This record gives sequence, C-alpha cells and structure tokens, in this order.
Amino acid sequence: MADRWRIFNICFITLLFLLLTLSHYDELLVGIPVIADVSITSLLGLSRHAIERFLYILIIIYAGWSLGTKFGIAILLASALVMLPRALFASTNPIDAITESIAALTISGLSISLIQMHRGWYWQKQKLRGIKVALRTSKESYEELFTNASDAIWVHDMDGKMVIANKACEKVTGYPPDELTGKNVSEIMSPDALSIAREIKTKLMKGQSIDQRYDQRFIKKDGSEAIVELFTRLIRVDGKPSAFQNIARDVTEERRLRDNLRLQIHKTLMAQEEERKRIARELHDDVAQSILLLSRRLDILIAGGTHKPPKASVNELEDIQAIANGAYKSLQRYARDLRPSILDQMGLIAALNWLAEELGKELGIKTTVKADKLPPLPSETELAMFRIAQEALNNVRKHAQASKVKFVVESSSSNMRMIVTDNGKGFLTSRLTGNLAKEGKLGILGMEERARLIGGNIQIKSEPGKGTIVIAKAPIQT
Repeated sequence: MADRWRIFNICFITLLFLLLTLSHYDELLVGIPVIADVSITSLLGLSRHAIERFLYILIIIYAGWSLGTKFGIAILLASALVMLPRALFASTNPIDAITESIAALTISGLSISLIQMHRGWYWQKQKLRGIKVALRTSKESYEELFTNASDAIWVHDMDGKMVIANKACEKVTGYPPDELTGKNVSEIMSPDALSIAREIKTKLMKGQSIDQRYDQRFIKKDGSEAIVELFTRLIRVDGKPSAFQNIARDVTEERRLRDNLRLQIHKTLMAQEEERKRIARELHDDVAQSILLLSRRLDILIAGGTHKPPKASVNELEDIQAIANGAYKSLQRYARDLRPSILDQMGLIAALNWLAEELGKELGIKTTVKADKLPPLPSETELAMFRIAQEALNNVRKHAQASKVKFVVESSSSNMRMIVTDNGKGFLTSRLTGNLAKEGKLGILGMEERARLIGGNIQIKSEPGKGTIVIAKAPIQT
C-alpha cells in the first residue's frame, strides 16, 4: 500500500510540475495548439508569473513532505532550472523576476530544511519514547529480578548506610528488608569482617577489581553467626564513587561440612602416618632383624669350621643367603618408603636429598637439590611437603620419562616454597580439573589436599613435550 501511494505521489507531482512549467513559458509556446492555452497567469488575470513561482514552492514542499528530502531537493533543482532561464531571458522585468525566483527557491530550500528538522525531531521523539518504554520495562524487570533473586543483594553508601535490600537479605541477616534499609552495614558484621570490609573498600577505591567472591562473617538478628560468600563492586555516578553493591550467599552449612570433612581427612592422614611409622618400625626392628640374623646363621654354616659342609650344600646355602640379603634390603627400602627416619631425625631438606639419591640409584635420573636455610618447621608441614615431593617423584617414575629432576626450596619471612621440576614428556594441565577421581588418578588430588591441610596450595604447570613443574607453598609460623 505504501509503495502504491509513493508511485501515485511521484506521478502526481511530476504531472503538476510539467503543467506548471508549460504555463510558465506560455508566451513562448503561442504557436503550439492546446499547450499555448495552458496559462495560469492569464486564468487568474495576473500580468506576471508570481503565482507560478508560488506554486513551485508548494510543489517542492509537497514533494519534500510526501516523498522525502532527496526528492524535494530534486524538484527544487528542477524548479531552479525552469525559473531562472525565463527570469534572465524571457521576462520583461528581469531584476524583479530573478529576485522573485531566488526568493521562491530560498523559501523552498528553507521549507525542506524545516521538513527535515521536523522529521528528525519526530523520529527522535519516537526513539526517545521507545527508549523510555525500554527503560521502564528494564527497570521493572530489574526490580523484579532484584526483589526475587535467590542471592541476597543490597546497596550501601560510602559510609556504610544501607540504601536498598532485597528479600533474600532476610535469610542471610535475619532482618527484613525494611529494617535493613537505613541500618549501617557495620552493625551486622563481626570485628574480623569489618577489617576485611575496609581492605576490600580500599582496593576498590584504588581502582583494583575484586573478581572473586570472598568469605565474610555476619551477626544475624538472633545473635547467631552466618558465613557468607560475598561479591562487592563499586558504583560510580559521573565518574565519582557513589555506593557499593553487594551480592551475598549463605554458605554457613557448606563451610561447616567442608571444615568437618577436612578435619576428618586430616585425622585420617595423621592416623595413616602413625600406622606407617609403626609398620616401618616393626619391619625394621622385627622382620628385618630376623632376616639379618638368618643371614648371619647361614654365613656361619657356610664357613663350617671343623665340619665344613659339602660343596653342593655350600652353594645352596650361599643362594639362600643371597635371597635373604635381598629380602633384607627390600624390607629396609620398604620401611624407609613408609616413613623414612631421616625425616624425623634430620628434617625436610635431608629427606629431600635422600629422595634425590634414591631416584638416581633406581633409575639413573640426575637429581639435584638446592635449598635455602629453613627455620624450624612444624612436623605436619615437613611431612606434607615430603609426601608431596614423594608423589611428584612417583609421577616421574611412572609417567614422565625424564632424565633430570631438580628440587628448589625457597623461604621468606612468611612462607616457604618447594619447586619440583622435571624435563619429561609433560601433559595437558586441563586434565587436572577433570575427572581425576573417576580415572583413578588420585595422586595429584592427594597432593592438593595435603597442601590445603597445612594452609598452603599446589600449582602444577605442564605442557606436552616441555616437562612438568610442581610448586608447593606453605605458610611459616613464627
């Protein structure tokens, strides 16, 4: 329908323009039948063509209004090509004719500009109306999302006064939203939480982003304590800090379960280490000593004295003695692997040197240890670091196909770091966050858990063909 109307307007305007142009040049067309009779000025009793110039203005305005600015400009240019030659060469009063023509064209141009401005204003108005509708819809959606969000959300000003809070805040704090509004956030925080909040505020004011959630402790309305996982961001208005938005989730039960689980794991590991120590001691003090005594008795029998046994029996006894000696060495190695006495007697660095020496003897891998002088460490820290190193070397034995392994132990005033590097075949570290437990690859998970139990962490870097680096960190208690 719109296309048909446009075509009609084009045809109508073109026809009017042609008729008006014929009328404008009527005195030059007196010899042409019918066309010579087309004279609007004669019809209206005018002696000059002022009315025609006025009609040109109307046609230009109509063209610009109905068909757009570009079409209006096209008719304006065509009108100029029609009016100016007549004013210059055919008019009896050229100065007046040129003045009127230029005035008509100027009025037409201004009219088209006004039409364009009106249309721009109209579309801008429509756009603003659409934006207002979108903003209103967005605001309603946001308010609904804010009010009914499962996470607690509140905004407090730069002084800590709560400006707005949603329904979920009641689950976290025990206060309904209307009671929270106007309350200072410090009133629901424990002393430790206030210290953390100040630190977060300082970082945000310095432009540092807090990309991860952090734990905070709130004092609920009934006096109980809630552990919440909190995310905070700074709200700026015109580039100036204005308020803080907080999103919180109650993780009290989750943290208690996690702490209980870690306590149970810690107890299990400690019980396991005590059992390792007991078995190692019994192997060394009981079974190994019995085998050693057996080897000595065989040695006496082989020596014989006055009643030396036959040569065939001596050979048999020597074979039995070799088996006994081999079993004795194996038992010693098993006992050391279970719980090396060097760790309890001489500390972590000596135990790492022993691990390096054993790996060199077993597989011919060149292993070096470079260590800073460490302060006295808790036995649990030494044991955890030793087990992490032991597991790292087990992975070298089983998978790495390495020719070199290097231990580096560094210390500072607050923590220590152990770095185990090999030049083996490496692997994709993305697998570390995969289904290791389902695949039965519990060694790395065990290393991570041991590090967490002493307040440390594990970082593993590896690429296929570029070896593996295991970095274990632990705090130093002074």
